[in-house]
Amino acid sequence: MTTATSSVQSTIQTTPVREFAFPRGLAGFPDASRFAFIYEGKGNMLCMQSLEHEEASFILTPWDNNRLGEPPALSKEQRVCLKLTEADHVMWMLVLNPFADKTWVTANLKAPIAINESKLMGLQCIRNDADLELRYPWMKQPNT
Repeated sequence: MTTATSSVQSTIQTTPVREFAFPRGLAGFPDASRFAFIYEGKGNMLCMQSLEHEEASFILTPWDNNRLGEPPALSKEQRVCLKLTEADHVMWMLVLNPFADKTWVTANLKAPIAINESKLMGLQCIRNDADLELRYPWMKQPNT
C-alpha cells in the first residue's frame, strides 16, 4: 500500500492516507491519476481529492442497491483497467453535487466510480444511457 502523510502544523499528528490510482483520470481532470479519501465526512459521504491537482475534489457516497438496483456491469476492458480478479471486491461510489440545485443534493448516475480496494485502483465508468440522470435528486439540501 502506498501512503502519503500530511501535516498542517508540527503539533498535529500526521495521518496516513490510502492512495488510489485512477489511470484514466476523472471527468474534467484527465491528468489527475492519484486520489485519496481525505475526509470521511458524516453519514454516507466522504471527500476524495486528487493528490496532484487539489482543485479536483469530489464528495462521494456509496451506490445504493435499494434505490438504484445493481451497479453497472464492468466491461472486460474496465476489469483489466481495475486489475480485477474474481476474488476482488468493487466498491461503487456516486459523485454528489451540492451546488446544482437549491433543494436537492444531486448524484451523477451517468458516471459512477468503481474502486478495486485490494489493488488500490479506481475508474470512473461513464455510461451513455440517455435514461440515466446527471442530476438525480439524492437527498434534501441541509437547512442553513
